[in-house]
Amino acid sequence: MRVSYEFYMRSFDLLGQLHENAISASILMTLWHAELVAPGRKPMVVRELSRELNLPYETVRRHVRDLEQAGVCVVKKGGLTVPDAMRGDPRATRLLRKIYVNAVRLLADLTRVGAVTFPSASRRAPPSGPLADEQMIIAIAAIALLLAGVRLMRDFWGGDLVKGLVFTAIWTANVKHVTTSRATTSSLLPDDLRQPVSVLAISRSLHLPYETVRRHADGLVREGLAVRAGRQGVFVPTHVAKGTMEGSVAGHRLVVAFLAELRRGGVKI
Repeated sequence: MRVSYEFYMRSFDLLGQLHENAISASILMTLWHAELVAPGRKPMVVRELSRELNLPYETVRRHVRDLEQAGVCVVKKGGLTVPDAMRGDPRATRLLRKIYVNAVRLLADLTRVGAVTFPSASRRAPPSGPLADEQMIIAIAAIALLLAGVRLMRDFWGGDLVKGLVFTAIWTANVKHVTTSRATTSSLLPDDLRQPVSVLAISRSLHLPYETVRRHADGLVREGLAVRAGRQGVFVPTHVAKGTMEGSVAGHRLVVAFLAELRRGGVKI
């Protein structure tokens, strides 16, 4: 789960490249993913988007209206889709390549801990141009994993995606020294083995402003969800980590579904 959360941390920045607002970015990514999965499919209506994103209809409708006005999504055949120009846009190709690279890194990390077998060295993305067929399968499945993970994190944290990202970045950093190898533990690490992490390090890892991360970290400390360890930084205590196991189990299911989607597409892992 830690290496999969690192995938989310890296990929969240890609959403920001689509739009500065997380909900608008999720809408655009969902529309783009639908087009990649089934080119020429019937455009999505707002209610369908609302179900996909698990967001209130009016919230999605408001963001869609703003996106339409900005020209980054269009009404077509009674529904919504990305503009035709995006399909061949070099920026979209570069974004797909970055998503693919993140997915390969996730699969390489899962290989390192013994979860799958994926020879990533032979599957490097081309420096330019479109992705190969297998690479497209991996990239499209990775988009679905990212969208599902963002939805799960937003729902688990009551709609506050950034708070969830900061919390997740803290606890993954706290246990990184243990889970960077195939060594595993059958129980959660006790507090004295968790390595605190600085707010600055979290800010850099999430590509979020320092003050934004500091504000959320302070809030987590006030709520008792994180603890300060002097100048060393902050850590998520064991009893809090136990309380979030339900979310981790749900996140594990998403990764299993991602791997199953790759296998259905013919990717050998």
